[in-house]
Amino acid sequence: MMNFCGWLKVFKRKEKQPAGEGGREDGDDEQPPGENASSTGERRWPANEKRASNGRSVGGWKRKIKSVTKQSGTERTSCQQEQEQEREAANEEIDTKLDGKNQQTNTVEATDATDEGNPRNKTALKPGHSLMDWIRLGNSGTDLTGTGGRIQPVSHAELAKHDRLDDAWMAIRGKVYNVTRYMNFHPGGADELMRGAGKDATKLFEEVHAWVNYESLLAKCYVGPLRTTVTVNLGESTKPNSKLPPPPPSFLTAITNSTLGGVEKGSSSKEPPVEKDAHEGTPVSAPTMPIVNSTSDDSLKLSVPIVPRFDWIQKTAELTLIFYTRSLANPGVIVECVDHLEVTVTLLLEASVEHRYRFHLTNNVQWPCTARTSLETGKIELMFTKLCPALWTSYGQMTYARRENCEMQLHEYDVATRLEITHDSCALLLRPKNNCLLQVTPVGYHVSVSASIAGGEFVSRSYTPVTAVWIGTDCPGTFVPLLVKSYQDGCLSKQLTRAAPLATALQLSQPSGNFVLSKLRHHNRFALLAAGSGLTPMLALLDYLLDRTSNRIEQICLLYFNKTKADIWCRERLENLCKKDKRFKLWHVLSESEQPDSSSSSSPSGAALTVGSLSLDGQPNGENRPSYAHGRVSLDIVHQLTTEHSPLYASYCCVCGPKPFNELCLQYFRETDHNPNHLHCFQG
Repeated sequence: MMNFCGWLKVFKRKEKQPAGEGGREDGDDEQPPGENASSTGERRWPANEKRASNGRSVGGWKRKIKSVTKQSGTERTSCQQEQEQEREAANEEIDTKLDGKNQQTNTVEATDATDEGNPRNKTALKPGHSLMDWIRLGNSGTDLTGTGGRIQPVSHAELAKHDRLDDAWMAIRGKVYNVTRYMNFHPGGADELMRGAGKDATKLFEEVHAWVNYESLLAKCYVGPLRTTVTVNLGESTKPNSKLPPPPPSFLTAITNSTLGGVEKGSSSKEPPVEKDAHEGTPVSAPTMPIVNSTSDDSLKLSVPIVPRFDWIQKTAELTLIFYTRSLANPGVIVECVDHLEVTVTLLLEASVEHRYRFHLTNNVQWPCTARTSLETGKIELMFTKLCPALWTSYGQMTYARRENCEMQLHEYDVATRLEITHDSCALLLRPKNNCLLQVTPVGYHVSVSASIAGGEFVSRSYTPVTAVWIGTDCPGTFVPLLVKSYQDGCLSKQLTRAAPLATALQLSQPSGNFVLSKLRHHNRFALLAAGSGLTPMLALLDYLLDRTSNRIEQICLLYFNKTKADIWCRERLENLCKKDKRFKLWHVLSESEQPDSSSSSSPSGAALTVGSLSLDGQPNGENRPSYAHGRVSLDIVHQLTTEHSPLYASYCCVCGPKPFNELCLQYFRETDHNPNHLHCFQG
């Protein structure tokens, strides 16, 4: 075996060998023979003369190629010339293109430097004006709308007034935003943003920033929807040159008698005076009437059927079924567990219409699930824990059915927990039979509870479920919490609230009601008038309104009517909420109790307040504390609730209590100027 010295001698001989006599030329990749070759007895060729497979040396082949090349020198030279000419032409073409690109680039750069509207033109932001700083500003509670957080419809005329740098509104896709505070945060600079100030900037936005999620970026700047208006001429004749025929009389009558500017109550029904047009000399109508575009009204949405959309997501240990309905759809949800693989979901979104989903899941899940609803977005989430943590390739199979005019479904429940809250009232936790049902009641809806009493007769009463926080004890998700008052002559209420044995075999209906949550969208001052057990629908309404993010609540005033302090439900929790949230004002109006003495810690000023002098003034150090008054519901109270400059003023009012209380309240509201469309009375 050749040692290192032998290899060194071979390389030295190779270096001394001339290149033309078989020596190594530039570009030859000569490799020494490997150990495997020597071990198998193969012949080792000298390092300066590799052998081809036919026995010839590599140097021999090279000399042969050179001789052939010399013989065909003329042909090779002509070919090379043609190739060189082609290469030169291609190089010239490439150089021309590069020169054009450079000129175009220089032109674009010059345009970028001068054209302010170019989307690539970025402005250096000042320190403290990054995207994260903007998000922090929005989450700081600062009013970025300039309207106190109140959502209000905006006309084109109103929008045009806000076109200054210190007062800039902008409409994008039918939504108006106050972008005044966003000026210094905009990457394109304030000048670029001012191009759309005071007008509908949808087209400009689509050209430059169509990919930007502006709804999330400007969510805290939302002022309200952009209302499109048209003007209708109420004249009996049209101009001579007009090609359009006059509107039919029925149309004119409908417009004139409408609430948009027609004849008011108590006024004369004579037609408006007719003036002469100075230019045409033909009679035209004196008044013109703006009509709000129907597409901006919530009533149009209510007339369109809701078609839920389904989706699902998963984690290793969790499966979530998601249903998208509609903003403020206020859905009812019933989830029934057949077994660990079969689940039925029923969505109640419209009167007498059910959307029923039946799932056969890929693997087993645990019961019960957790239900979570977002009323503002209309999103429903049902979260199941997987029995065996793993990622699934699919949720399984689903069947869907939409059913109309369905009969009321009843489910059997038992009283699992009974807690006394007053001397004659109890908090009850109802457990479904076999604990295989989960029911979510919409805000403002009630359920019917039926039971067989002595003699085999079934008696039914309506109750509004409350959220678990108002019960004061742990409540499993499948349980239904109720607050029930026991009446002396109430056969069902006495059976439900008895201490022992706890009531069983109760028939509970699915939720029902006529409360439209979307009507509250544009209101931020509310008055809730509740008497006795009529507090229950107000509790769910309080939970929703105080947590609402869009059109943030300015004030909620709860006037709770009872006989004595001992009759007040959830008193401690209501008063704690009043002290915690300054937007919530609480008044206890007692009809049979003596006036609170000066030692009462709940009285705002240490003195009794009469019903006729209800006021939010006089609270020490600006504290928000519950107040007491002596008396009953009166016209004076309703006047204070419906008068705009009153501290108790509310644009939307809700009433719930015994039938005589409801009728009296409705009578008082009719005697005021309050809009009846902004009043809801819960009927049990």
